[in-house]
Amino acid sequence: MNQSSSFCMRIQARRQAGLSLIELMIGLTIGLMLTLGLFTLIAGQSTTFKTQDDFARMQENATSALRYIGDSIRMAGFYGFTQDPAAISLTAGAVSTSADCGSSTNYVDGAVSGLLNGTYEAGEEVNWALRTQVAISGWSGLTPASVNGIYPCIRAANFATGPGANPNPILVTRLAGGYSMPDPNADGDFTDGIAAQTNSATTIYIQADPNAGLMFYGANFAALRAAGTTRSTSTGADLPVYEFKAYVYYLRPCSRTATPPSCAATDDNGQPIPTLVRQELVGRAMTEIPLVEGVERIDYRYGIDDQPAVNPVGGGVGDGVPDRFIASPAATDWPNVVSVKVSVLVRSPTITAGYSDAGKTYDLDGDGNSDFACAAGVNCMYKRKVFSQTFQVRNRAQRRGI
Repeated sequence: MNQSSSFCMRIQARRQAGLSLIELMIGLTIGLMLTLGLFTLIAGQSTTFKTQDDFARMQENATSALRYIGDSIRMAGFYGFTQDPAAISLTAGAVSTSADCGSSTNYVDGAVSGLLNGTYEAGEEVNWALRTQVAISGWSGLTPASVNGIYPCIRAANFATGPGANPNPILVTRLAGGYSMPDPNADGDFTDGIAAQTNSATTIYIQADPNAGLMFYGANFAALRAAGTTRSTSTGADLPVYEFKAYVYYLRPCSRTATPPSCAATDDNGQPIPTLVRQELVGRAMTEIPLVEGVERIDYRYGIDDQPAVNPVGGGVGDGVPDRFIASPAATDWPNVVSVKVSVLVRSPTITAGYSDAGKTYDLDGDGNSDFACAAGVNCMYKRKVFSQTFQVRNRAQRRGI
């Protein structure tokens, strides 16, 4: 073996001896830095996804809440073909002035006289389902202790409260459904169509022509038709019959009740989620239906039309355009409401670790003053955003306008 070959073998042996301590430490340091960077990237992407998901769900919930309320506002005052809601009558024996809350009575109760007199009176609100003359009305400043005296079907435990003079206003809308009852055999008699509907016997229906209208229970339609009381065309065929609806919107302090029907601190896994709900007529019973989670505050501004009528119908006044927006209309203002601005404060569905909403304030009515601020250590761990939209009370506005 020559010297050159021996030298090469010694060099190769040294190269195969392994890493020095310094080289190992440098390699470990580089590996740790790369691993740390990877975990930081993953954590950042996770936080970004959580933030985007929270805001997306908040926007979806706000859209749903505004859609439910907006649809009711737009349809409020629709009672079939009638031009004048004051002309709708409760013919003797046509509809009872009582309904129930499933277990308790007297939600819709009282004498028929005065229900359709065109003005809103606080004492008559217990008859809210029958007051077709006032398409929209509302209450503000109610508390869990007082709400049941006005709306007997709303349980105190199911009425959210909080700081401020009006944390949970109530909106009431009255309308007929957009689809008429079917006429299965096309004979011009809707009796068989009504009979085919679920709970038809105790469901309130409405039928109207341009001059007058009638409210009645489905079970009474055949007798009323035989007596010539119902509304019909010149050929004797029935005019369309619509299901009558009345809604009460408010906020409930929980979403899923652990022990129905009342909310409790143990609901929603011990973290109750404020929820938009509404009472609605199902048959003759008032039923509380949860609609949208995460709605923490709500505000209504009612657009009042005070201007002289251009083309008044049914004795109305105004031009169908709001001249002012107010939170609490006077008794004589309710028939003049032609639009409603709805603002909702929606919070993220879950707590965000490390996030604090402390120090932020939320203005729902646009007056520059705070309508909500979180309480430290209680509910500051959620993200929040205000959403607003203005809806026209189409049937009221169009009757008053051109």
